[in-house]
Amino acid sequence: MTDGMNIDEIKTRAREMFVNFSEILGKRVKDMDGVFVGDVWDISAKVGEVYPKSDELIISVGRFRRTYAALQWSKIARIEDSIFLNVKKREIKFSPEAKQYEFLFKRDVLDQQVVDTFNHKVRRVNDVHFLRVNNELVIAHVEIGTRGLLRRLGWEKPVDMAVSLVNKNSPYLKQDDVVSWKYIQPVSLSSAGMTMKLSLTEKQLLSIPPADLGDMIFDLDVNHRMVLFRSLDLKTKSKVFEHLTPEEQKTLLRDLDKKEAALIISHMPPDEATDFLERLPRASVANLLTLVESARAKKLSTLLGYSSDSAGGLMTTEFVSVPETATAGDAIEFIKSKTREFESVFYIYIVDDKNRLKGITAIRLLLFAAPGDNILKTAFPSTVYVHLRDSAREVAYLMDRYKVSAIPVVDERKVLQGIITSDDILSQVIAIAWRRRPKNIKGV
Repeated sequence: MTDGMNIDEIKTRAREMFVNFSEILGKRVKDMDGVFVGDVWDISAKVGEVYPKSDELIISVGRFRRTYAALQWSKIARIEDSIFLNVKKREIKFSPEAKQYEFLFKRDVLDQQVVDTFNHKVRRVNDVHFLRVNNELVIAHVEIGTRGLLRRLGWEKPVDMAVSLVNKNSPYLKQDDVVSWKYIQPVSLSSAGMTMKLSLTEKQLLSIPPADLGDMIFDLDVNHRMVLFRSLDLKTKSKVFEHLTPEEQKTLLRDLDKKEAALIISHMPPDEATDFLERLPRASVANLLTLVESARAKKLSTLLGYSSDSAGGLMTTEFVSVPETATAGDAIEFIKSKTREFESVFYIYIVDDKNRLKGITAIRLLLFAAPGDNILKTAFPSTVYVHLRDSAREVAYLMDRYKVSAIPVVDERKVLQGIITSDDILSQVIAIAWRRRPKNIKGV
């Protein structure tokens, strides 16, 4: 018992607080005298609120020559089997054209694909749950389950009865498959071109890991896919693009402007950008590189000169190097000021005035050194490195033997060219293993 009510009474009270959108659509609308006015066509809401509330009721009359009227929600008296107004029919003006709205629940939510930012999935909305608040309707949830669809088709009660006869404790009868509106990001196109209308801020969208966001983008239909991708900032676009499969990358590339594609490539890690470019025809690569900033294009062109399974093809040119004359304190200040754009800094590479590798150190070693100590004093006892033409197998062997998470790549003069991280070599080893897998394994 709670406040004198039993469980059934509590459930009934809860049902009275909520109303399904499917039960409102098509309802008859009557004026204050009970005279028929029209049928519910849609409900508008103002965007910008976390939980948008009903703003205007759009009603329609007629089937072949349909006319429309828009009523402020303050003119709604009550919602019962019909919707009753607090004005007379003669005060309502109808028009052959419906008003233009920024956000409508039927048009922009019902049956639409939406992004569930909590579960990182694309959903299809089968119904909408409104909460009654002071005679207004506030959106609370979207329903994504089968039950919502059956309700709209008018089959909910007979299906519920059939399921209860088979299993009265079925989860289908006890659980509503709903997602709170605060986690929902509608993906809809405006009539004025391919622009996205978002009811929430993009923070929720950008908090999703790039790999999951890429999966979600390719769960959308073609038009929505490009709109969602283009709505992202350049940094996020690059991260998402980096995590796509080669086929997905090519699919997006076909619809991207060449300049936009070049910008994305420019913001990808060099090794990831190289992997992508290697899969394109030479003419396409040449065209894209002409649009990439010259220094970056030169780096990518150099990397493209190596086999994809060699150290030169696997390496990235994003690493931290300091001169052998630097002190530990100098190195720490340099790292603090120059490495914000790097995703991670595994090691610091010590070079001479000709950029030849002289040693390797780590941040933890620098932190425990005296600030005035020469940086070579903090270097590891041995310097492990690979050459540009070494194979992925040799790189993997050395990284495993010496238990390092990154290894430098040098040329024949021992000039530092780049580094290979554990992620880079792992991707290559997995790719090799996948190509060599037995083709007769069930399910592969």
